[in-house]
Amino acid sequence: MRISKEPEVRKQEIIDTAMKVFARKGYEATSMTDIAKEMNVVSGLCYRYFKSKHELYETAVEMYAKECSAPVIQILRQEGLTLEGYIERLEKNFITTDGKEKYHDFFHQAENVMFHQQLELVMLKIVMPHMINFLENMKKQGEIQIDDTESVAKFILYGQMPIINDETITTAEKVSKIDKILKKILS
Repeated sequence: MRISKEPEVRKQEIIDTAMKVFARKGYEATSMTDIAKEMNVVSGLCYRYFKSKHELYETAVEMYAKECSAPVIQILRQEGLTLEGYIERLEKNFITTDGKEKYHDFFHQAENVMFHQQLELVMLKIVMPHMINFLENMKKQGEIQIDDTESVAKFILYGQMPIINDETITTAEKVSKIDKILKKILS
């Protein structure tokens, strides 16, 4: 029996299934047929929404990067907080989400380092304008004294990634290290 679903629902189902199969079998070893089989549909259905496995993967990365970045952007856009208030909210968000992300299993496998770096770059591109704007606002409010907000934004975002992705330390240790560094840079 054929089950008809709304296009956006079906597209998300294909993406979620693909990421699950990628995590289990690996990206290279997974075919569109494998994804369709996991969904109990014909592979033509997957090709109806995505021209190729690569396009499917790139769409998944873009959607996932937006999803992961949204809470950070929401915090950076809030008004009326002190610098310390922003840092506390960002830390709280990180503590509640670290390691619990939707596609964490795929992106954090040792053999998927390149995929993880690709995701990072997309996320950083999404967050960057919001970080620059945030720093400009903090500067106007007299919370920070920096000349080149764009360079500081890049340094903060790109510089914290090795700490965030260090699986050898706890989430609390990550937060502590980043907190100390941020406060030194921004004070």
